[in-house]
This record gives sequence, C-alpha cells and structure tokens, in this order.
Amino acid sequence: MDVGSLFLAIQQHRELAAMSYIDLGRFLRYASLLKDDIIQPQPHTISIMAAPDILPPSITSFLSNVVAISPESVDALWDITKDLAWAGREMGGKG
Repeated sequence: MDVGSLFLAIQQHRELAAMSYIDLGRFLRYASLLKDDIIQPQPHTISIMAAPDILPPSITSFLSNVVAISPESVDALWDITKDLAWAGREMGGKG
C-alpha cells in the first residue's frame, strides 16, 4: 500500500482521521511486535504468512488503550494497515 492510499483510507474514518502520525506509528509498531500473540489464538487453518482479518479481543483492547482510540477504530485501522504491520518485523529486522 502506498502512503497516499493509506492516508486516504484513514481519512474515511472520523476517529482515525484525527489520530496523530505518532500514534499511527505506535499502532503499527505494537501490532508488528505482537504478531505471535495475534496469530496464536487463530485457527490452525489460518496461514501465518498473511495477517488475519480479525484481531483477538485482548489485542484489540490493548491497542485501543495504547493509542487511545475505540476498539471499533482499532478494527478499522487493522483492516487498513494489517499488511504493513505484518511485514514490519521482516522489513525492520528486529521489529
């Protein structure tokens, strides 16, 4: 996803449009670091090579608290950024 598409998708959501760039970066960083915790409760039929469509409730709650947005907004932001977050550890080395 290119940056323009990312920001356009975020602007379509009222709460996400007001989110700071720092909080967006924090969300992506934590989501990337929590990859093992995100995949662990998924059914064994879900590939670990691609981000799951739905976050576990505990991860949604944690990310909601970390970046101070509603759980519904976490779900929306995950839908927009899940591929970036999933690739984060591979792209950045240590996470």
